[in-house]
Amino acid sequence: MRRADRLFQIIQFLRTRRLTTAKWLAERLEVSERTIYRDIQDLLCAGVPINAEAGMGYILHKDYNLPPLMFDLDELTSLVIGAKMASSLGGKVKQGADKALSKLYSALPKKQQKEIDSIKIYAPNLKQVNYGAMIDILNQAIYQKRMVTIDYQKPQDDKSLTRNVYPLGIFFWHDKWTMVGWCSKRNDFRHFRLDRILTYQITEQLFTLENHQTLKHFFTLVIPK
Repeated sequence: MRRADRLFQIIQFLRTRRLTTAKWLAERLEVSERTIYRDIQDLLCAGVPINAEAGMGYILHKDYNLPPLMFDLDELTSLVIGAKMASSLGGKVKQGADKALSKLYSALPKKQQKEIDSIKIYAPNLKQVNYGAMIDILNQAIYQKRMVTIDYQKPQDDKSLTRNVYPLGIFFWHDKWTMVGWCSKRNDFRHFRLDRILTYQITEQLFTLENHQTLKHFFTLVIPK
């Protein structure tokens, strides 16, 4: 859990309980009591009205409320469309998008909740190709800097190729999903369409890229100055 999320969660716990101990918070948030002490001190410095009962626990002032999020309609529309598009992928991306949209909705004033309800722009149905699970795995490999092994179907060819790839990024080009990576066999950048990847697996091999192998360098090759 990110620290910002933990601080937000602490406030939510304090709002719903009369008295809350550091031990109780530490157990719920799976951190040490020392971490809770530091978090409470930071919240106090930020102006959150928390009272400490010596040897007892913490009490949040009953009139305290988090300031409401304020967005204009254009900003809300952009956020909602982005979340809907992410949700349409399925997998962990969908779960994260749905939770984020739910958090946004619940944190907004009622007037802006109605504005979200009035947005009638819908994302394309990308679940028909069901790449959510594959994108989850490939994204994990990119984050962990692990090589992936794929079996890849070449266009207009019955044979498949096995490639060891350092995955760099996942892109949506018009109507196709593509993984860009550094191919160890070709010793160069390669595009792999997700609809042609037959099998995929993260290996235990970690990789460190040279400057000429990075996604930043790839962009300099494909995007004109």
